[in-house]
Amino acid sequence: MKVLLIGNLPMDGQTSMLLFQAVIERELARLGCNVRLVTAKPLALRLPYPKRLRKWVGYIDKFVFFPLTLWRHVRWADVVHVTDHSNAMYVPRVVGKPNIVTCHDVIAIQAALGMVDGWSVGRTGRLFQRLISQGLQRTDLVTCVSHLTRRHLLELELVDEKKATVVLNGLNADFTVVSPEQAAPLIERFGLTVQDRYFMHIGWDLARKNRMAALKAFIELQQRAAAGGRSPVADKLLFVGPDLSAEMAELARANGVLEQILVIRDVSHDELCALYASATALLFPSLQEGFGWPVIEAQACGCPVFTSDLAPMNEIGGEGAVYVDPLDASAFATAIEQATPRLGEMRTLGLANAALYSSERMALGYIETYRRVIEARQRA
Repeated sequence: MKVLLIGNLPMDGQTSMLLFQAVIERELARLGCNVRLVTAKPLALRLPYPKRLRKWVGYIDKFVFFPLTLWRHVRWADVVHVTDHSNAMYVPRVVGKPNIVTCHDVIAIQAALGMVDGWSVGRTGRLFQRLISQGLQRTDLVTCVSHLTRRHLLELELVDEKKATVVLNGLNADFTVVSPEQAAPLIERFGLTVQDRYFMHIGWDLARKNRMAALKAFIELQQRAAAGGRSPVADKLLFVGPDLSAEMAELARANGVLEQILVIRDVSHDELCALYASATALLFPSLQEGFGWPVIEAQACGCPVFTSDLAPMNEIGGEGAVYVDPLDASAFATAIEQATPRLGEMRTLGLANAALYSSERMALGYIETYRRVIEARQRA
């Protein structure tokens, strides 16, 4: 089977999507498919231009130059897979062949429709999301990375129910348990040792990532431990992502925990695995995700997970995670206290759950969808 993958422009820096397309390419080839990955090339983006025009220059590469070469690859293929729904505007260019689009989430589409508080989308952004929506409507099949994403897609009436299926994400890299001996040199540059007890949060400073809830729960745990004359569950809180917002920094300072907060960026994959494996737990009180990769990544590294009692987190974390109201920091702290005696059990259950999300299993799911759309075209 000749599979054409349409991926993302590398210079856009969408790390998770680049990892996703790389894993799909690798696993399909390993399973015997003849795979070709094509992406827009940074042609116009290589020219000198003011930084403020970067988005517009990128549109030239995506909308003008790339479609001029895409047809040759489409002629070669048995099936075309658009690996990120944000490239669904290419669907009209590939409808001559059986095709699918992977939908990772509909958050940007919801924002363009005014459905996401605090996210204002400009005129060109709304037009772009309209093109994406039209592509989703025209594709043979939309594969959603979670059941939640499929439900949202159907609620927006973007596709018919029969044209939307689910292929759960697999881990997009080799996340695995790291021994203390291996982890020690990897985390020491962040000022941590394997003896340190720290909670961990990973994610950007977006409202939906809800970093404030992790900070408030940490503060409450410190206060409860001090009032009870006992050691806290964890002494530090590590944020992997951007610097604290002014509001978060002031809250931490006012409650005397600012010196216990660490913020790091530019973490390698090996370092991230070591950080997960050495952490007391991952705190992931996200309000909205397409899939929730950090939940499975942490579990694969043997890290207990406390996350939101919201889909898709409570659909993918299995019995190894503890689910809490992400808007109730006090309840979050209580859940951590109550689960502390069974952190070892959570690690074991989490490892078993993460094993269900292998990249091979994901690739086999996509091969089945390819066969489905090819056979549908043949019957038609």
